[in-house]
Amino acid sequence: MTDSLHYGIIGNCRSAALVSREGSIDWCCLPEFDSTSVFAKLLDDEIGGSFEILVDKSYTTSQAYIENTCILVTKFSNGRDTFEVHDFMPRYYKYNGAYHSPPEIIRYIKHISGKPVFKTVYNPKLEYAKGETTTY
Repeated sequence: MTDSLHYGIIGNCRSAALVSREGSIDWCCLPEFDSTSVFAKLLDDEIGGSFEILVDKSYTTSQAYIENTCILVTKFSNGRDTFEVHDFMPRYYKYNGAYHSPPEIIRYIKHISGKPVFKTVYNPKLEYAKGETTTY
């Protein structure tokens, strides 16, 4: 289990995901809250699966929501090089007054300054990592 439990939450009234201060999605069940996991690193660092943004130790991070939204922004900066990761789960208003909440996570990486260096690691582990997950 991860040592730090500092997480932001994104969701769309159908499901939710937990995003660590380091920008890693460590918990998410899709398509519903009570579905099996896609990412479960929160439960097991080794086999749980996550969607990580990796940077070197010179970077610091901060996390906040854009005011009056459910968009979580994780900012990475080392003093020269800065970028942000904007995370949210969409929820669309339909013409008849209902809502459509697709089982989607949107991650937008926004360049702020310098030449930031990072690596993304997409490592889903379906159904609590009970078996092998094939990605394409």
